[in-house]
Amino acid sequence: MRSFVAAALTFTGAALAAPESSTTFRLYVVNNDAIFGWAVVNAHIAAGTNAIQIQRPAAYQSDVSYLDTGSLEFDLKGATIPYGLRVPEVPAGGISQVTAQTGKGTEGFALNANNYLTFNGNVEGWWACPVNDTFELFYGVNPDPANIPSPQCQSFELAAEIL
Repeated sequence: MRSFVAAALTFTGAALAAPESSTTFRLYVVNNDAIFGWAVVNAHIAAGTNAIQIQRPAAYQSDVSYLDTGSLEFDLKGATIPYGLRVPEVPAGGISQVTAQTGKGTEGFALNANNYLTFNGNVEGWWACPVNDTFELFYGVNPDPANIPSPQCQSFELAAEIL
């Protein structure tokens, strides 16, 4: 299964140049065998705010997303406006939890030539950490292991499957 997904993602990346903002895609975890192919899913936590969960693909499909002038937006079923991915200020040597909120998100996102999601030019820095028995999305490049919220946190990269 892993080789099939990797081949599909590679083929998609070779067939298309970096997508324009109108191109939609689904994001999946890559470069971590423990959670390879897991889905990126919005989960409601408060009015207009979603946690971003990393879920098993057998039960979940990644939410549809697209880029809008450097912001990563989710086109959620039933929502009347997009939800933008928000990356908070990350303390030096640490990681911070990422959310999605109504409206435009943090700018600095792009897809590279291999259709990997970059933030401020980095493909690395994504973490899945357990929160209430579910892995949720965190961000931080090269954190000190003492500053990671749990030893169960997993680092990975995100690849886009163009729709």
